[in-house]
Amino acid sequence: MRLIVLILFCVLLSMQSFEQQLYSLQDCFAAATTNNIDLKKSKNDIENNSIDKKAATFNLFPAVYANAEHFFSTGKNIDPVTNNFVRENFSGGDFNVTAELNIFSGFTAVNSIKSSLYKLKASEYAYQKNQLKIFSAITIAYAKVMYSKDHAATIRDNNFYTQQELNVVQEKIEQGKMSKSDYYTINARNKAEQADLIDAQNDSLTALNELKYLTGLHYNEAFKIKDIDSGEIANIATIEFNLADVLDKVLKDHPALQQSLYTERAAEMNLKVMKGNVYPTISLAGNIFSNYNSTNENPNSNHISLGEQLNNNLGKTAGVIVQVPLFNRYQNRFAIGKEKINLYNAKLTSQQTENDVVQNTQQLLNDFISAKQKYLLEEESLQQAALSYKSFEERYKLGYISSLELIFAKDALHTQQTRTMQAKYNLYFKYKLIELLTMN
Repeated sequence: MRLIVLILFCVLLSMQSFEQQLYSLQDCFAAATTNNIDLKKSKNDIENNSIDKKAATFNLFPAVYANAEHFFSTGKNIDPVTNNFVRENFSGGDFNVTAELNIFSGFTAVNSIKSSLYKLKASEYAYQKNQLKIFSAITIAYAKVMYSKDHAATIRDNNFYTQQELNVVQEKIEQGKMSKSDYYTINARNKAEQADLIDAQNDSLTALNELKYLTGLHYNEAFKIKDIDSGEIANIATIEFNLADVLDKVLKDHPALQQSLYTERAAEMNLKVMKGNVYPTISLAGNIFSNYNSTNENPNSNHISLGEQLNNNLGKTAGVIVQVPLFNRYQNRFAIGKEKINLYNAKLTSQQTENDVVQNTQQLLNDFISAKQKYLLEEESLQQAALSYKSFEERYKLGYISSLELIFAKDALHTQQTRTMQAKYNLYFKYKLIELLTMN
């Protein structure tokens, strides 16, 4: 009894693991989000820009520096405590703590924060743009896998039928009712179909490997994809898109446009940062310092302890520092000129990106409309081809046509089946591309 329970458990476990290997299109997207190397790099870019933003923000805080020094002196030197020249061997040192707070620097700190914020937003949209690119490639690869799989199945079924007819012809030849010429023709068709099947199976494996690579799964991990619901294809064939509505949505939310927009804003802030460098800077500074001499003695020739020396020699300063840039070999001017060019290029990139997005969206919608019309026509043609083949099959049963003529009719049906499959999956991935484009 225990053995039966264990076997049932193993069967259920294997069935569960098999189910886990089936990936829908959305499952492929989720796997790519977790595993795809390009998307991981894009996430790292976001993290880098987040660190830059934090660094720019902390530039508003005061800077505090501590310095300590201990040295050994031989021969003539300056006593660190009395500042007199002495000729003796001694050791001593000093320490100081300096604090500085920037009050005004031409708003460079504030503009640097804004620039880093815009760069962070640009990197987030760059991730979304890269994600859209990867998901689009996955959609196309997914459709290729489904087409290759169905195409191979169709060839396999046709070849099975051809082999059956070949056996029938062989029997008729042995009975003297048919010449060998028909056998040679049908057998040539049989071998050609077997060769086509090998190509179709190889195409299916290639498409599956491409899809697996895009999802970032390990090469030896089991990977199978779910079939597309035929009802979904039928629903897609009834969908209508309004060009103006789609363009409004895309121009508002497309990640490439948002990335270029924030890149342009960051360039504007960088220009302001460079312009801020020509203004005077004002800062507050404070300093605490002291020093000691290990050989220092009081008038009674008693050694003065380190703590007492540090306390006796303690000093403090505070002040306002004003720095006015008078001349730095025109470096600020050159930097401002370069940032103006960078800003102009960023604006040109925004215009070019918008033009590309509009053009690609219009083309995609036109392709979808064309794919839908072609699919509907190919479906009707397939129905007619099936009726035609059925008619040939009836005539064949009545002895009005030969096996060879029936094979040719089967070839015509197979050709139309292939065309219909191509149209179906072309429509599917065209729709999914539009869906990806408008879901952001």
